[in-house]
This record gives sequence, C-alpha cells and structure tokens, in this order.
Amino acid sequence: MDVAITGAGGFIGSNLAKYLLDCGDNVHTFDRRPPTDPYRLAIHTQCTTRTFIDLENQTPDFTGFDRVYHFAADMGGVGFFHKHDYTPYITNSKITFRVLDAIQRAEVPRSFVASSACIYPTEKQRVEGQAHKFAETEIETGFPDQMYGREKLMLLRLAERHPQEVRVGILHTIYGEGQEAEGQRMKFPTAAATKALAARRTGTLEMWGNGQQLRSYLYIDDAIRKITTMMEADQYEGPVNIGYEGAITCLDVQRLCLKAAGVDTFVISYNTAEPSGVLARDCDNTKFNALYGAKPDLEYSVGFRKLVEWLDNQHGTN
Repeated sequence: MDVAITGAGGFIGSNLAKYLLDCGDNVHTFDRRPPTDPYRLAIHTQCTTRTFIDLENQTPDFTGFDRVYHFAADMGGVGFFHKHDYTPYITNSKITFRVLDAIQRAEVPRSFVASSACIYPTEKQRVEGQAHKFAETEIETGFPDQMYGREKLMLLRLAERHPQEVRVGILHTIYGEGQEAEGQRMKFPTAAATKALAARRTGTLEMWGNGQQLRSYLYIDDAIRKITTMMEADQYEGPVNIGYEGAITCLDVQRLCLKAAGVDTFVISYNTAEPSGVLARDCDNTKFNALYGAKPDLEYSVGFRKLVEWLDNQHGTN
C-alpha cells in the first residue's frame, strides 16, 4: 500500500513508519522539517518520499494514497502546555482543518487521526489515589483537559462526520524508543528515565508534584500494533482507546527507571510549584478488546527498562 504519515518525524509517526516499511508498504512522509534525532532520522531517510510542508498554512496532496495516518501537532509535556496553551490550540486546529480537507479532496479510502485522553472530563481526575478508567462512552460528559483536550475533542467529532472513513484513536500516554528526550517538549516517561540516568552521578533527582499522580502508559510497539490493527480491521464502531489498562503512580515509574539505571541509593525531592497535570487517570480497554481481540501489553518493568537502556545507548546519558 501507499501510506502517508503526517508528523512522521515525531515519536509515534517515526515508529509507525518503521513498522510499515518492515511490512513492505510505500511510506510517504509529511513534515515541517527533517527530524534531528538520529533514531528518527534513520527511519525518515528510508521512506519512499519525504515532503516538507507547513501544514498550518499549506494543504497537503494525498492523491493516490491508500491510507493516511495523521500525527502532526504542536505538542509537548505538561510543562509545555501550562506555558503555551493558546498558540498550540490555534496551530493544531489549522493543521486539523487542512489535513481533513486534504483527505476529502483526495478521497482517501481510510485514514487514522490521533486524538488524546485529554478529551476526557477533568472532573473525574481530581481525586488523588482514585484513577478512573475512562471508557469511550464518557466522551463529552465533562470538561476536557486544557485547550489541547478541547482541540483533540474537536478533531474527534469532525472525523466522525467526515465524508470519508476517518478512524479515531484516543491515545493515552505512549512511551518508548524515539521519544523526545530533552527540552520543554519532553514528556514524563523520558523525563523519569533521563533523571534516573543522571542520578547515577548525583544520587538525587527532582519530581514535579508529589509523585502520587496516577497514569497508565502504553509501550510504543503495543501502540503501533493497536493502531494498525484497528486501521486494517473490517469492523470500526467509532473512536477507541489506545492505551494500557492499569494505572501506577509517577513515583512508581521513577523507581522503575532508577532500578533499570542501576541506581540503588537516591534522594528524591518534590517540586509542587511546577505543574503536574490531573491527579488520576486510567484507560478502559473493554471496547478495543471486544472489537479487535485482547493481547497482553508490555509490562511496566520491562517497558521502562527498555526505555532507559535505549536512552543510555542513544544519548550517552550515563
């Protein structure tokens, strides 16, 4: 098949490109610029064609493609969105409109767009220690998380009404090889891993919040499997969660990373002045399992060890 990926130079997009290339597909990328990360760049250069385009201001041409996967977005971790909320909302909205318009113009038979667990109501995420398992039936039963969540909810509803078949994955936190490992756009899993590696030297690290925030984390290989499974299945019954069922605390994640880094003695300080996001959220996989079959996802101890080892080898953070 001929497959287009927007945001193919990013974390999830590059890993999807790698998977599809291994499957023998022709992969065509649409990015603002080439990726700078060596892992992502090595994948990017293998793709069939590479189109560099400003999707905020330019409409891509998807003529002739069998599939479109849309991941391009202006995004980052919780710190990024607490400092930059308005601009990413505007940027991502413009990208959404142009990509959906391009899919319609080219009459692409089937497409995938990435929504986010940030669409789920924050009212059910405010009690420490009580991680509500969000099912797809709870969409629009309350207020999404920040402007980013509102934009991702808009994307989901537009996809449902699109004249072409546009399938929606509601992505919970994805982590693993190729994830952003520095700067404001770094998300918590890689932040925990990089801090653990640095603690080899210092024996200390800082966490944002009190460490008791509950989240679930899906390893990138499992995320790609779930996305491609739902895309190629005959059955589709609306937006579906792409996540791991079973939340753990941020402190537990940090401890797993420290163990993987070989750090036995350490001191953790807690910075409650910095943003830490909602207090508790989990993923309900009932719908996905019923439609596409239940398979075991990578356990946290294995996944975070793989992330730490990859960062250690790739970036020399020891």
